[in-house]
Amino acid sequence: MEPVKIDVRVVVPGADAESVQDLAFDLRRAILDTDVDDVRPATAHAAPAGAKSGTALTVGALVVTLAPTVMEGLMAVVASWLSRQPRDVEIEVDGTRFRGPVTRQQRDELVKAYLHRLEREP
Repeated sequence: MEPVKIDVRVVVPGADAESVQDLAFDLRRAILDTDVDDVRPATAHAAPAGAKSGTALTVGALVVTLAPTVMEGLMAVVASWLSRQPRDVEIEVDGTRFRGPVTRQQRDELVKAYLHRLEREP
């Protein structure tokens, strides 16, 4: 199976960009200790005409490249990392947000939904 890219984003309501970016880099280091292929900060895309800069939208955002079989390991690292953070820290993985302790059931549901979606894509 081909490697896929997963969007992972650290969200901290009310925090400044530097604090969020520091948390994202800490999470990146933890993810790099797994079997993922790569973890990079998300790059800014050009903003539509008349819009504010898109740079702020990428603060705390990472792009993880991995084999689909490694998704469960990624979620285990994310859950462990999140459990050590203050309560206001959230993680968004492929569009699903987690806050505080992530249960095994939540991780399993996300992995199952993600793998199901991959099977349906051409």
